[in-house]
Parts: sequence; C-alpha cells; structure tokens
Amino acid sequence: MKKILTLLTLIIFFGCDKDDGYESIEINNSPLTHAELNFELEEPETILNDIAKGSFDKNIQNVLRQMFDNFPEPAERYWEFEYVEDTDRISKMTFYLPHYSGCEKDIFVFKYNVENLIESIVSTRTNICNEYEVIKTYTFNYNSDGLLKSIFMDNDSFVEENYFGYYPNGKIKEIYNDHRGRGSDVSFGHQKFYYDSTFSNVTRVEHTSGTNYSYTYKYFYDNKKNPYKDLFIAVSVFMPYIGPAYLSENNVTKIIEKNENNVNGNEFTNEYLFNFSNSNVLESYSDMDEEEFPYILYSTNQ
Repeated sequence: MKKILTLLTLIIFFGCDKDDGYESIEINNSPLTHAELNFELEEPETILNDIAKGSFDKNIQNVLRQMFDNFPEPAERYWEFEYVEDTDRISKMTFYLPHYSGCEKDIFVFKYNVENLIESIVSTRTNICNEYEVIKTYTFNYNSDGLLKSIFMDNDSFVEENYFGYYPNGKIKEIYNDHRGRGSDVSFGHQKFYYDSTFSNVTRVEHTSGTNYSYTYKYFYDNKKNPYKDLFIAVSVFMPYIGPAYLSENNVTKIIEKNENNVNGNEFTNEYLFNFSNSNVLESYSDMDEEEFPYILYSTNQ
C-alpha cells in the first residue's frame, strides 16, 4: 500500500497549498474566476517552451497502463494518439477507462498557433450509457515574447491554474498549481525542480502540498530516451509515467522519497525494471518484485 500511495504522489499530482503569495479572488459565481499570483515568476533568457510543443514519439500509437492495486483485477488506463501529418505533434488523444468500457471515452483535440505551439486543448468526455457529457478547455497563455506563462483549465464546475517559473536556460524551475470547484478556497501547491549539471534530467523535486506537507524526491536515471518527455497538459490528464517525466530526457530507475514533516516518516526506495524494444522504445516497466506496480505496453508503427 505504501508503494502505491508513493507512486500516486510521484505522478506529479499537485496538492492545494495555503500560501500568502497569491491574491484571493471571489469564486462563488459561475463561471469561476482564475486566481492570479501576486508576484512574478522568473523568466528565462532563452525561450524553449518544450511542454507547449505537443511533441510525442509519433511511432507510439497507444499506451496501456495497468495498476495492480485492484486485486484480483488490475486497474487499467488506455490512451490512443493521432498526429499532425508529417510531424510528431499530437492532433488528438483519446482516453479510455475499462470499467466504462463501451460507454465512455474522453477525446482531447489539440489546436496550435502560428508558432506551432499549443494554443488550446478541448477535452470532451462522453458517456453514452448514462447520457452525460463533460467539456474542459485548456488554454495555453503566452507573454508578448512568446513565453508560456500559464495553462488554465475551465469547466462549468471547476477550474485549474498552472503557473511556470524558469531557469535562465529555459528549463522549468517551478510550478504553482491550484485546482478547485465552486465555493472552494484558492490554494496553490508548489513544486520546485532541480537538474543535473547538463540540465538533462530532474534530480530532485521539492513539493509542498495543499495541507502544508512538504516532501523531497530524488531521482536516478538510465541512459535510455524518455518517451514522455515534453508531454504535459495539466494535472491528472496524462499520467502513465513515473517521476517528473515531462521534464527529463531519460527514464527514472530509482526514486527516494523523504517526508519532510516526519509524518509516517520513513525513507525508502523504489527501483524499476525497464524493457525496451530494439528501436529503443520503452515497452514496459515494473518494480523489482513485479507484483504491485504499473505495467505499460506500447503499440508502435514500427
């Protein structure tokens, strides 16, 4: 159980943190108003906007993720991808949950601006069995220099903000995140990212959650290409990875978590086994005992 809870934490779910560094906004009206930070996050000297490019390995057609935490049946997640013609940019992503098999799917349609950066993503979740539809819009916001400053998600019932700070070289330094419904207080969680000497991989993440709990994560990598690099939409949208996958060039092989609050304060490690195809595409991974951890399979065009 501890391993499962740890993985859920490591998949970059942002908590809701009470922080004096934001402006509280009246949110009882509909539609909900987005909360702005009342301070400026650091901007880079070089603009990369990697996570706004919508890039993925176009050889990957779909991903199946199994979590062996619903004994005796595994919990599964399934994604399908379509790409803009002759590019590695995603045009559509379809998400399925097997317990809604035959009833529900969630389609994400990507729209790009003239700079070939994501302008918006519209998610349409349709359940034909229970006859309902949920629509969410993710808007990518840039400053006058073309730098990605934030991603906002809007829905009839809830909103989400992600604000980005950068290192001078264009790599993401920190993210402030808030996700709330009507009547909820504005409450930002915060993650700060530290890299290796070449800024290839995130080596440490400091995470403050919504309940003011603080955790530190240390990451260790192999030398294989990380297929999830740069694919980020918003919290809880695309989650078949471990660690800060959308920021790192290589695959995580080991994670050390430290609970800075000394609550259930054990430090422990997780080690993963990776299986790659001949074309260096990650086909699956599991923990060392291969019993209660994720298992990922890809279908490729190769």
